[in-house]
Amino acid sequence: MTKFLFPDAGGVRLNAQGVLTSVGIALILGAILSAVYLFTKRKRGYTSDFPAAIVILAPLMASVIFLVNSSVAAAVSLGGALALLRIRSDPRDTMDIASLLFAIVIGVGCGTGYYGVSIVITLIICAVMVILAVTNFGVPKKNQFTLKITVPEDLNFEGAFDEFLDKYTEQWSLNQIRTTDFGSLYELRYHITLDSKTDRRELMDAIRTRNGNLDVIITLREFDTVGKTAK
Repeated sequence: MTKFLFPDAGGVRLNAQGVLTSVGIALILGAILSAVYLFTKRKRGYTSDFPAAIVILAPLMASVIFLVNSSVAAAVSLGGALALLRIRSDPRDTMDIASLLFAIVIGVGCGTGYYGVSIVITLIICAVMVILAVTNFGVPKKNQFTLKITVPEDLNFEGAFDEFLDKYTEQWSLNQIRTTDFGSLYELRYHITLDSKTDRRELMDAIRTRNGNLDVIITLREFDTVGKTAK
């Protein structure tokens, strides 16, 4: 059993038993990775079809190695090119990218016959993922938001909302100014930091008294930026 899990040299016999064993182990490990991914992303949300893609990618990668006659370099090149299709569609979520690469590693390990190594790596990395999720590692203690304020054309927006931002936020920075509605309106985009006790409705109501009751939108954002500290 030990020799089966930890062989002296990689490689899978290209017969029914060898292929089914390799694909089966890759499928199980891919399912474990997918379950851990679902657990770690349960609060932030995820694309509905992505967990299934992780399950499929591991045995798919193992199968690619069979088709290229166990050439790891060729298989990784092909699998990496396929994975980039998903990475390019949503480049912001690094955990998705890491999960895709993890599934590729599982597929390569199973496709080359290193079942024991693949199992150990999967268990260790999945345990680390769970620990990081449970401890909220890297999650900022303060809530980071994007504030969008629509401003009428006749309003001088320079400094128009500074007093409200200084009062209700801990940090803020003006990151973008653009025109909307064929140039008849302006949109200001701020990055702001709010304390958990901050009344967001009061902030929005205060801004609405200044921008003519036009749209005010606050959305949660994932990336922390350094802005102007509110007075």
